[in-house]
Amino acid sequence: MAFKKKKKNDREAMDEALSVPVLQLGDEVPEVTCDSTMGMFNLHDVVDGAFSVIVTFLFPFDPVGTTELALLAKLKDEFDQRDAKLVALCVDTKENHRKWIEDVQELQEVVVWFPIIADENAEISRLLNLVKPMAVNAKRNLKPATLVMILDIDKRIRLIQHYPNACGRNFYETLRVLDTLKLTLFHQCVSPANWQQGKEVYVRPGLSSDAANPLFPRGFNEMRPWMRSTTQPDSDTAS
Repeated sequence: MAFKKKKKNDREAMDEALSVPVLQLGDEVPEVTCDSTMGMFNLHDVVDGAFSVIVTFLFPFDPVGTTELALLAKLKDEFDQRDAKLVALCVDTKENHRKWIEDVQELQEVVVWFPIIADENAEISRLLNLVKPMAVNAKRNLKPATLVMILDIDKRIRLIQHYPNACGRNFYETLRVLDTLKLTLFHQCVSPANWQQGKEVYVRPGLSSDAANPLFPRGFNEMRPWMRSTTQPDSDTAS
């Protein structure tokens, strides 16, 4: 992210820290220019028009993060099948990230195919609510947490998950949520607890049964006016 490096007094630094908006569900991810292990890029250019996943790391050379990077690397085909983009972010330098990738690839026998943003001063992490409130020095005041964020095709945030740094993340759950978001974007339905591809879904509450009939030609089971189960619509055809 491009930030001007100039000396500020404590008051200016505090005002700047307080003025940074924290991203919430439904917000558009900001347009920031990032340096990464794969070079400079504009985040909007990378994620525009595709479902995208952003994962964060507090620091490199960490056993939990190493296994997470390896799993994400192994899931390349899963991301490709969903036409989903993947971007990582870590609070350190690009050079250290590249050294870390070398270790990950050697230890885990994988190829890391996605960029890791170098958030050296943790200012992007501040936007992602990973810095303690009102902290002047973001890098010294990171929360002990990592993040998974999913963006929709309009660059808007549809999922925010925070994990304690000692807990490895379940990226199969990330893929499951991606499937749900893509399905419910194009169809008037919602997914139940622990839903998996091919399982039944429910007609979206607020949609009348008369309006739902033509949208679900295979019919639905109306247990209550608001509880109507149906087979999963074709995820490639909008209804």
